[in-house]
Amino acid sequence: MSKSVSELTDLLFAYYPKMRKLYRDLVSIKDIPISLTQLTCIYIVDQHNGLSMSELANDLCMSNQQLTKVMDALVELKLVERVCDPKNRRKFFANVTEKGKNLLASLKTEVDKKLSYVLRKKSPDEIDKLYDHFAYMAGYLGFKAEG
Repeated sequence: MSKSVSELTDLLFAYYPKMRKLYRDLVSIKDIPISLTQLTCIYIVDQHNGLSMSELANDLCMSNQQLTKVMDALVELKLVERVCDPKNRRKFFANVTEKGKNLLASLKTEVDKKLSYVLRKKSPDEIDKLYDHFAYMAGYLGFKAEG
């Protein structure tokens, strides 16, 4: 059976809002006063130690001006730091601070709990199948699934 591009488009349009809501529900921690964009920024910086501001803006699909506002807030909260490139004083890199790493670890623990609750009635086979689908999609988008 072959699906058309239009059918794939329809599926993506239907899928995205539900996936976004699930993600928002899973990552909401009342004690963390940051937005999902800021949280995504911290995660990307943590995954790519020493990422330049331009690279980070590209990964987040935002302008350098938008990223500056996001980074200013994260630096003020001491979750990330900007480090000047010793070879080019106009170039900065982002690094996650220890406080930022602790926040990500707390978030992962919270998401594990929430996801365990969401999947509590699913069989191990269903969970494996869900993992395989996510791993396939991650691979398609250029990410390597762990585990």
